[in-house]
Order: sequence, then C-alpha cells, then structure tokens
Amino acid sequence: MSKKIHLFITSDTHANWSLNPPSLYQTSHVLKSLQKQHAQDEVITIDLGDFIQGTGFATYFSQIEEDGSVFADAMNALNYDYQVIGNHEFNFGLSYLTETLSQLKSQILCSNILNKETKQPFMGKPYTIIEKNGLKMGLIGATTQYIPNWEPPQNYEGLVFKDMIEAVGSYIDELRPKVDLLVVAYHGGFEADLETFELTELDTGENQGSRLLKEYPEIDLLLTGHQHRVINTKVNDTYVIQPGRSGEYIGHITIDSLGNITSELVSTIDACMDEELMKELAPKAQKAQKWLNTSFGVAPILIPTEDEGIARAQGIPFIELINYIQLQETDADFSAAALINDGFKSFKGAITNEVLLQAYPFFNLIAKVAVTGQDLYDIMEYNYQYYQLDNENQLVVNPTYKEPKPKHYNRDLFSGLKTVVDMTKPQGQRIIQLIDESTNEPIQRDKLYTLAVSQYRASGGGNFNTFTPDKLLMITQQDIATLIPQYIQKMTQNEWDQINTHYQHVQWTPNVEFSKINDL
Repeated sequence: MSKKIHLFITSDTHANWSLNPPSLYQTSHVLKSLQKQHAQDEVITIDLGDFIQGTGFATYFSQIEEDGSVFADAMNALNYDYQVIGNHEFNFGLSYLTETLSQLKSQILCSNILNKETKQPFMGKPYTIIEKNGLKMGLIGATTQYIPNWEPPQNYEGLVFKDMIEAVGSYIDELRPKVDLLVVAYHGGFEADLETFELTELDTGENQGSRLLKEYPEIDLLLTGHQHRVINTKVNDTYVIQPGRSGEYIGHITIDSLGNITSELVSTIDACMDEELMKELAPKAQKAQKWLNTSFGVAPILIPTEDEGIARAQGIPFIELINYIQLQETDADFSAAALINDGFKSFKGAITNEVLLQAYPFFNLIAKVAVTGQDLYDIMEYNYQYYQLDNENQLVVNPTYKEPKPKHYNRDLFSGLKTVVDMTKPQGQRIIQLIDESTNEPIQRDKLYTLAVSQYRASGGGNFNTFTPDKLLMITQQDIATLIPQYIQKMTQNEWDQINTHYQHVQWTPNVEFSKINDL
C-alpha cells in the first residue's frame, strides 16, 4: 500500500497551557495520538504562530523570568517540523522573540519579515521543498505585514515587513515549475468572503488571504491563522484551513501518492490531558502559578453590572480606573480605553496577578496625542459605528464587529468627555455634541486638545485612522498592566469614590434599550 502524507496544523495556541480544560495539554494528547496513528505514513507537523503570548502563564515568563524556553520545550515535545512567526511573538520585544524561537527544533519559515540590511529573512528561510512518496511539495511561510501598526518601533528594530502578496508571489513563481504541490503557511486570515470575495473588513493589508487566493489559484493548500476562525473548505481548486485558537482544533490534511487532498478539523475539546508533558513542565508551571496567585493590593471598586455588553455601552468603574491612570501619567485633557473582555467581573477586593491579567491581558504603553476638536468628533463617530439599532429600535452590536472575528476591543470608553449621541442618525452623523466635563463647555472643533490612549490605539490600531504619527506627543515608559498595581497600592478612598461614581459619560438621545446588547 502506498504511503500517504499527513499534515497536522495548529495556530494561535496563545500559550494556553492551563491545568484545566480547555487546554493545550489536550491538544498535545490528540496531536501525539494522530502522529502515532499515522506513523506508518509520512507525517509533517506545522504551527502557524502566536504561541508565546496570551495567558498569565505566558506573562510570567516574559515579564518576570524573561525566559521563554518553556514554550520552546513544549513545542519541541510535540515534534513540530515547521514554525511560522505570529504577530504576537513580537509583543515582548525582539530579544525575547529571537531567544525563544532560536531554541525550537523546528524549521522557521519566514518569507516576508526581512533584515533591513541584508534583505534576507530575519529568522529561518522563506520556503522549503519537501520530497516524500515521490511528490515534491513547496512550503512557503509568511506573516501578516501589519505588525508595525501594532508594535512600538523598538520591538521590530532593524526589520522590514514586506507585502505578503509580493513576497509569497515571488516564491510561488519560483517554486511552481519545480514542485507537484504548492502549500502556503500564513499567519494571517481573510479580508473578504470566501464565496463572493466581497470585503468583510477594511482592506488594510492585515489579512490578505482572499487576495492571495484570487491572484494565485495555483496554490494547492492555504494554511491560515490570526483571525481565530474555524475554517475547512475549498475555494476553487485550493484547500483552505484555519484551526481556531487555543488549540481547540488541529487541522489534518491527507495527501495520497497521486497528490489528491482531503482535509478535516479534529476537535480536542473532549480529549484527555497529556499527563507526560504536564509532568515535564510542572516545575516551571508551578512557579508561574505561585506568582499568578499572589495578591498585590485591595481594590474597593464597584461592579454595577456583570453584563459585558451593558458595561461597554454605559461605562464601568474598571475602565474609569484605567482612564484615571492614563490621565495621571500623561496630564492629557481626556482619556479613552477599551473594555477588552469580561475579566472585570472578578476585579474587586484582593487583586491577584491572575485577576489583573484576565481583566487587562496586554502590556500597552500609554500614548498622549494631540487632537483637534474635529478629530475628537471624527474619532467618536468611528467609535459609535460599533453600534446600530435593530428593527425593534434596540441597541445591538454592529455585526461587522462580531464576524468573521470578534473585535469588541475596538469600542473605546472615554473619560473627561461627555458624548451626546443619537443612534437614529446614520453613521457619521450620530454625535450631537461633545462636552469637556472639566469646564462643562462644548468641544470647539478648531481648538487643540490632548488625549491619552493605549500605544496600540495611537498607532491606528483598530483602524482608528485619525491617529497619525504626527499627532504623537509622548509615550510612557511603563505599560498599563504594570501601572495598575502601583496605583491600587497608593490610591485614596476619595479617588476610589470618584471612580465608583463617575464612570458614565454617554447621553443617549433619544434613550435606547439595552436588552439585546449582550449578544456578542
């Protein structure tokens, strides 16, 4: 019987080495079982990136130990053959990235992140040719080129992010005559519907998978990630896979001796844990958990609602705390911050490192930007595209912020600035008035103000295009997640009282109903 080739694909596992399901220990158990089950055939295992960031476990090793070897050890234990670099690999700086990835036994594939001087891949090589079962397979690796829009310059110093289509396309042209099968492994997703090819998001270059499919239909297999979507389909003659996030699925592609392809997604949700790997990682995991369980202070903060949708619409003291810190650190006129998830529900009383990182999982620096009053109106109009009214006049989340990838982090809540909004108006005409709460005076469109936001937002993250480099006035040395414990330890009861009572800054005119707002 002719041997087959089996490709096993993971992506966006985000360091989810939890001791409780869902966990990468389950993914590990399933992956090892699949590798063993098909050991008589040819097995290739590929990870598409974002594996060193995303949990408190990952934060401990990046911020406290400053040692990512535990993640290299885990990946090596799973016998990965190839590794693509994800955008979140850059979150903790270039040194941490290179030191961690250099310990991988797998081959790094990187066609479009180049050394500025040599114009060569800054790690690994752009592609490889795999010869198995009489078939030649060209495998090209690529990463979303949008990383400079999210990261501070020091996190990618000396690197050039080449357009993915241009980079991959050049290697497709080179490889197609030499190989029987052409595979692209891309840490990126799709900007358009895979059936109609109509855009489903702004075409910024963050996700270019749809364009790649249109321009290079000769690709046999496109492996994708980044968007955390669950995809197993065929677009014209190209098989397309995206295995979700946190190891919930493993992509399994089978190629027979004639080059025929079948594909499936294997769920890991109900799998056993990999006890052997748990034991191997236990010493480091226990150190991380001890730190995560450590309390750094008490927050007498109120939680008026545990409904994430209502909190995002009406305000919440937790976001008021973040905005207070941003204002104190920058002396800006106003501040804006996003409610990233529902972790605020546990943020009260004795605050542990784990509770903090559940509520605010990113290490964003704080930026102070100069804005005109007109800029503030433009920003707020874009901000309120997050909502719309349904046919029952209920406030609901705009579907484009839910599908194909949830983007609730692109709705900001402002402090120091009262917003009067009329949701019955069309997009771009909803903001009736902005009022400076410190003076109770309307915002003047031609006047200059200052605004504190995360470094991510100041760089235009979330397609807030009003924020341009020329508006940047300063960036703090310390990030928000580091500053929160410091403030909790020194804040007075009067400061807490202000945060707990003055967190609503929106006037809905006319009033809207919120009963459907938590359909996220």
